Amino acid sequence: MINNILIEFPTSFFHNKTTNVKLELSHDNTTLTLNIKDLIECEETISPFTMNNTTHKYIIEELYFTITTNTKRIINTIHYLKFWATFPNINCLIIFEENDFMNNKNIIEYLIHEGILCKIQISNITNYEERYLELFHLAWQNQNRNVTKSIQWFIVSDDDTIWFINNLLHTLQQYNSSISIYLGNISDRKSQIKRHGDYYAYGGGGILLSRSLALLLSKYNQQCKQYRKIYGGDAVIGKCITEILNVSLIKNRNFQQMDYSGDMTGYFESGIYGLVSLHHMFSLWKLFPDGYADKINETMSLLQLAYMKFDKNFLKRYIQINRITNQTLLLTMGYSVSLFNRILSYEDLQQVENTWNGDEMTMRKYRSKEKNKTTWYFRRIIKENFNNSIQYRTVYENRHNQIQYINVILC
Repeated sequence: MINNILIEFPTSFFHNKTTNVKLELSHDNTTLTLNIKDLIECEETISPFTMNNTTHKYIIEELYFTITTNTKRIINTIHYLKFWATFPNINCLIIFEENDFMNNKNIIEYLIHEGILCKIQISNITNYEERYLELFHLAWQNQNRNVTKSIQWFIVSDDDTIWFINNLLHTLQQYNSSISIYLGNISDRKSQIKRHGDYYAYGGGGILLSRSLALLLSKYNQQCKQYRKIYGGDAVIGKCITEILNVSLIKNRNFQQMDYSGDMTGYFESGIYGLVSLHHMFSLWKLFPDGYADKINETMSLLQLAYMKFDKNFLKRYIQINRITNQTLLLTMGYSVSLFNRILSYEDLQQVENTWNGDEMTMRKYRSKEKNKTTWYFRRIIKENFNNSIQYRTVYENRHNQIQYINVILC
């Protein structure tokens, strides 16, 4: 069946031109090689980096990240923290509850050893929701005012949130930090929305306040405590901002709360390039199927490698249709190469393949799980010399298929 894709692909119905995909099979019949120049970039319905007429450029020094956690939990979530908190020149603050910290002071040495140089502060507030509420207030107090670039965005998230820093900076270009902006996203799961509401930014996807709004919020810290008995610190912040400050949430699809469980491979192939954040990885879902990259450090290393190489193009999709063999080849950059034994329509590509456990999505339509599909997952990048120039070969692997590897040549 796989050998059928070795013939030329005819005209794509997405573009009025002929494009042929040439695939080379290795001598041992285990590796296929294709060139990305032979694929067509998918046209997504919504661009992840939608810009208005005015672009506001920010740098990492103008962002301030804050989380609260405990000394035991941070050891379990350290891989997520290392993904973003080791970024050069990052401003970050970690809040521990006082008694917890005093009983585990060696946590500072542990974080330094792991490359985490965030500022550490303790709080005497034992209630999680109330401590979460004060994160923006503490960040405002801790900002370094003796620098050329002042903080323009104050950011709060859960301790298992993963931030894609460059994508975040790119996304923020469409927002003016000098006006009051409450930015983030709601849960992508309908049952969560029914239970908790859609008025606030969910903390797993991240909560962002512009400098103007953070200043305003810092003046209402006491008034906001009236909501501290509400479940969830992110909901408490949302009540304060929307009801006391009268500022509504601006939703951006690049912030990913990820409240689903199980196999989310269909979601990662659905055109979410430009993503700013991820949440609940390994606690609810896994990036790759069972048996591929089961250890957290292995998964995080693959994710880091792919994002470092592809940057804002990570998870961008490329496609070709073969009408002769009734097949669709889909490349999701830095994640997978999938061969579907049917023709995917434009509508199919805008929907999410339902590979997970749970109910409907909040903002996306989905289609049934594919019954006849073969997928190779990202494994490594190889730099090589070719005709006196440098090219990169990305390797995708399927350990259970006769064709074990697909190489994608990037020119």
